[in-house]
Amino acid sequence: MDFAYTHQYPAEPAAVVALLRNREFIDDVARHAGAITHEVSIEPDATRLEMKLPVPGSLTAFVGQAVSLTQVFRFGAPAADGSVRGTVDVDVPGLPIDVNADALLTPEGATTRGSYTGDLRVRIPLVGKKVESNIEPFIREAFAGLERRAAEWLGR
Repeated sequence: MDFAYTHQYPAEPAAVVALLRNREFIDDVARHAGAITHEVSIEPDATRLEMKLPVPGSLTAFVGQAVSLTQVFRFGAPAADGSVRGTVDVDVPGLPIDVNADALLTPEGATTRGSYTGDLRVRIPLVGKKVESNIEPFIREAFAGLERRAAEWLGR
């Protein structure tokens, strides 16, 4: 299933990338997502968030009461116009679910437009498409939660 999300951040792209590489911010994102447990690692080329989340009732039949997720954010250096390209990948260990998105952070005056486009894939024969449509709102909410927390932090 293809998806596209657009965020607006109240800062320039370089500040957004710096925020996504801030351990305290990523901890805050996990707490606000309702993570039961989480671990953050800031690596030279990536920010990794591993967390265990309670599952919405509509998905418990497919994945159980809680699910582990690994999110990895990677961003390159700013281009001449100030834009920054990157990727956001979500893995669900133990389940045949993958989310891979290209990210483009584009300056718009004093703000940044974050465009995320990619694929949500559930590799389960016969029911994969149905599961994708049930999981998509969960993934959309994860992206929306990131935008809300970033707005809070960047507005300080």
